[in-house]
Amino acid sequence: MDIGQINTLSKFLRQSGAQYRVFDMGRRVCKLTPDQFVSFDNCQGPYPYPFKRQAQIGIIFWHPEAAQQQYVWFLQFPLDEQGILIPDARDAFLMMLLERLGEAMLAAADGEKIQGVLKDSPYTFKPRQDRMAAFNAHATYALKLPPSKYYDSAYKYFTGDISLDKWPGLAMQGLADFAVRLDSDEGTLGLIQTFSKLPNEPFHNLCVLLEHGSPAAGVVEILAQQVDIELQEKQPDTAKIISCLRGASNSPARGLVERMVMQVLKHRCSREIEVLAIISGRVWLALTKPSISELYLEQLAHNDAGQPGFSQLLADVLFIPGMREPVMQALRNPKRSETLTKAVGEMFGQ
Repeated sequence: MDIGQINTLSKFLRQSGAQYRVFDMGRRVCKLTPDQFVSFDNCQGPYPYPFKRQAQIGIIFWHPEAAQQQYVWFLQFPLDEQGILIPDARDAFLMMLLERLGEAMLAAADGEKIQGVLKDSPYTFKPRQDRMAAFNAHATYALKLPPSKYYDSAYKYFTGDISLDKWPGLAMQGLADFAVRLDSDEGTLGLIQTFSKLPNEPFHNLCVLLEHGSPAAGVVEILAQQVDIELQEKQPDTAKIISCLRGASNSPARGLVERMVMQVLKHRCSREIEVLAIISGRVWLALTKPSISELYLEQLAHNDAGQPGFSQLLADVLFIPGMREPVMQALRNPKRSETLTKAVGEMFGQ
């Protein structure tokens, strides 16, 4: 093997003989396609899910002859103004990796040693517990491995086979496995029947993990109903509204999700910065619709965190690939309010 030819992460993994899968760990836990990863790794295009101007990825790899033993890296790299990987960071990481390993240890069979050399690297990070659970769930599902031992209890609980007051015994990993594997009609139908009856804590915890899955339309309908109930209250429970938005955010039922977002944006509670942050940070695709984007920006201009909140959330959503054009189009709306015009002017220094 010619170490001098290893100038990208994908080349390192490929030349080591490893098979691997890559997942985004920043905005939400989801699989990156091989094309997305190689394009990012080669600085050919923007990272699809930037988070705080970084790419945060999880790589699971294994040697074909020892497929039962997998190894994991959690890596983060800075992005430039266009959202493209800064090559110096990748090169520094690879140089450290190659220096510590040496050519004789490049086989993926030495994955344990590969993991060990990364402990003090500035390019590694430790995901928080819910992200780690979602990653494990996605990884086992993608590799056609069985879910964790906690899955059965979670499945029985959320489909109504266990009393709803028995939630304290549920493990987060079981919830993540259930959320990611919610692709069977039986599981979905069971959840639809129990979802609105859940106590607050398991309801919120499942929603947090559903954002890493792809819940069906029927599940989103239940979440939308819960949002409607809250919006009719004198003091809506914004934590529940936020959970519902998170739970529905990655559903393929885009029309239902957009309708839910629009309902929230029409209510005064959407001026709370936490609600606005969830919409642009998790349900950003809804903002490609002009009517939603225009209303979002108006509420953002009136948000309860003032100009700093406006500037931070707007900068974040503009940095997501594909979002700059629809958001800038909405900002050019001739019917925009004076408050929005003023907030934009302050942000861009006019």
